[in-house]
Amino acid sequence: MISASALDDLRDRNPVPAIAGRWVVLRRGTKAGRMVGPCPICSPDPASRTAARFECEADKWVCAVCQDGGDVIRLVERREGLDFRSAVAWLGGAQEVDPADEARRARDLAEKKARQEAQAANFRERERRKMYRLWSDGQRLAGSPAEAYLARRGLTAPPTASLRFHPRVPYFVSRPKAGGGTQWQPVHEGPAMLAAIVGPEGRFAGVHITWLDLDAPKGKLELTDPETGEVLPAKKVRGSMGGGRIELLRGASAPCLIIGEGIETVLSVYAALVALGRPLDGIAMWSAVSLGNLAGPTARDCRVRHPTAKDRAGRAVRIPGAVPDPEGKAVTIPDHVTDLRLLGDGDSDPFATGLAMERAAARHARPGRRVSIAWPEPGRDFNSMLVA
Repeated sequence: MISASALDDLRDRNPVPAIAGRWVVLRRGTKAGRMVGPCPICSPDPASRTAARFECEADKWVCAVCQDGGDVIRLVERREGLDFRSAVAWLGGAQEVDPADEARRARDLAEKKARQEAQAANFRERERRKMYRLWSDGQRLAGSPAEAYLARRGLTAPPTASLRFHPRVPYFVSRPKAGGGTQWQPVHEGPAMLAAIVGPEGRFAGVHITWLDLDAPKGKLELTDPETGEVLPAKKVRGSMGGGRIELLRGASAPCLIIGEGIETVLSVYAALVALGRPLDGIAMWSAVSLGNLAGPTARDCRVRHPTAKDRAGRAVRIPGAVPDPEGKAVTIPDHVTDLRLLGDGDSDPFATGLAMERAAARHARPGRRVSIAWPEPGRDFNSMLVA
């Protein structure tokens, strides 16, 4: 039996950035003490200078693509395919701690945690206010290039949709600074569709940004990093996404909620319902922003072998399973919803997406609530079906 103090000592001796840095190139994030970069578990390019799916601090990490996270022991378990005790041994083994040292460590840990939480709260509030100013400066969707972008995909937005257009939104990438650290450098500024993210408490929390180029085939900006040549995503989230949602069709106390990962997915179903003349009374429609936010994290020991995917060593990849972590953060579904309809995405990995949707259904199940999953045709999404 390894004592809690011995495990705390092991974690202190093995900061997450130092261990993750053995496998991938990390750089400083915008928050003090945070490092970002490729994921040691799932990133195809461990040396990428622009990847930001993996975020870590001294005592924890999270990956937006793996939909996983935890402490340094969990990172070694996942990266090296080890069980708990083997991961502890890999990190140098646990050592019992003197009681006096343990008491001092507990005090230092509590003080450090309080400082980190205060810094994180201050950063989130500054970013939230900055994004609220961006959102407030946005223009109405009607008649804008953002409306034209949606129309190109056969979509219209409900009048209640939290969507706007902004003609000049800067696109930043992080660059290493001489002497250490990173800085944010603008590589583009142009038109974008903005979507307001509402936090679980009903307060504005951030903005989902889609940069536009109506001359591009799909209407989205096709941007490459001028220094690395890496293709950059046309969509980003600024502010806080965890537990939040984008409200597209609002229905006060609506008993039926239709919710999917992306804005275009949900609006495709809305367009189909309108075209079919289906009544929309008593229905609300949301985007959960990401699949991870829709399903939430998996239970600690619920990992499933992928039937085909392999890691760089040729081992079967273990991915999040269908059992949710009840303490993990995910989009909040109101108690008045008695009919919850989850929209799957058919053009992503069907095995991993299927597990995530099962996890979402289990997470949001309640007595008296019907939960169902709607899937598009295999290999397609709802928008490609709508356009076809």
